[in-house]
Amino acid sequence: MKARITKQIVNFRLSLLWLALISGTLSILGCSGEKKELAAGLNEFAHTFKQANQSKSIEPMLGLYYLEGADKRTVDLLKGALHYELGLPIQKVDFEPLSGAPEETIDFTYNGISYGPSIPPLYRMRVVYAVEDQFTSLFTIGLSPEQEWRIVCAKPKPVLEF
Repeated sequence: MKARITKQIVNFRLSLLWLALISGTLSILGCSGEKKELAAGLNEFAHTFKQANQSKSIEPMLGLYYLEGADKRTVDLLKGALHYELGLPIQKVDFEPLSGAPEETIDFTYNGISYGPSIPPLYRMRVVYAVEDQFTSLFTIGLSPEQEWRIVCAKPKPVLEF
């Protein structure tokens, strides 16, 4: 009898643990019954991204980045990455509000140069490609000074002189 009660207690605790895990996961993912409305222009940006991705050159894709102030190294790195993904069939494009996670920000130093975002980041764009392993790319996007959606890239921070 004691073994049966102990087993029931263990099962009850496991059920509570699973409930807590599921509840926590849903709250982290921001799941609710209502679908959040996307900011104006994001669906159009996704459409433009898909078209640029099917282009024969990387120029239309580069045009989706906010490159104002970006250095040659950054642009060269972008070109290399874009050549790899250009033309891959896209299964879907989703947008997510930023959570504040460190990987959503650009703040690093390379060869003594500090880098930050080219524009303030607002959304994560998740692109799932229709390939065997469902390769996925993440992009951070924001609004340019002209109020157009653009992909954020790294740019050198201004040097403060005293």
